[in-house]
Amino acid sequence: MATAYAPVTFTTSPRAASWCFVLLEHLDEFATLAWYLVADGELVEDTFSRAMAKLDRIQCDVSTPEVAYNQARNIIITEAIAIVSELRRDEDDSSFFEPTTLGRLPDLPRLAFMLRLIIRSSEAEVAKFLNVSPSDVKGLVRYAIDRLSVLSSFPASSGWHDA
Repeated sequence: MATAYAPVTFTTSPRAASWCFVLLEHLDEFATLAWYLVADGELVEDTFSRAMAKLDRIQCDVSTPEVAYNQARNIIITEAIAIVSELRRDEDDSSFFEPTTLGRLPDLPRLAFMLRLIIRSSEAEVAKFLNVSPSDVKGLVRYAIDRLSVLSSFPASSGWHDA
């Protein structure tokens, strides 16, 4: 079960109203984007709260909708990844085991796969979001695909529970 973080509070400003319109206009797409990355309804809400707080500090240029859309999209992705990272860090801190990835986010292959193949971000964008090199992105995506291949080849019913 995911731990919800306290929502970030921010004061309403004219900038916030402009960003609200941008987010509402693309709500389904942005909510799906956040869901793909955090895979939890409460964390999607947290992602939006944090994104709104961050967007409120940036001027929203509604005269160029594509720029405003891209800014909002990038901030939602950045905040979703930050939430996943914080969640994993909290789990590692409360765990009796050493982190398996030597301090790297264990969700990197899944996030790289989602960003690259599902969300269709460029390799350069994925590398920037995940703070890895573009060549690492290929390896992370390949690892995620290999894991999916292994999991899909495992029989759903192995007969262990049929007795």
